[in-house]
Amino acid sequence: MEFYIYENWVASDKAVIHYGTCPFCNNGEGTGRGSLGDKNGRWWGPFTTSDEAFKKAGMLNRKEVAYCQHCFKKI
Repeated sequence: MEFYIYENWVASDKAVIHYGTCPFCNNGEGTGRGSLGDKNGRWWGPFTTSDEAFKKAGMLNRKEVAYCQHCFKKI
């Protein structure tokens, strides 16, 4: 499984880690809605582990690093 980070510096100043198969991620392509290119944010990845993605996300200097609530639902 691959992991991706969406770094958003406009709406929420955070980096969110997704499974590549997440419908919001689409293997780093996003949803395609409201496509503004890299005006609001950008995708990073793929990463082979969530730990690797989390480490990179921490290096992006965003206010928050989070896991996608859709991908990483609490059981």
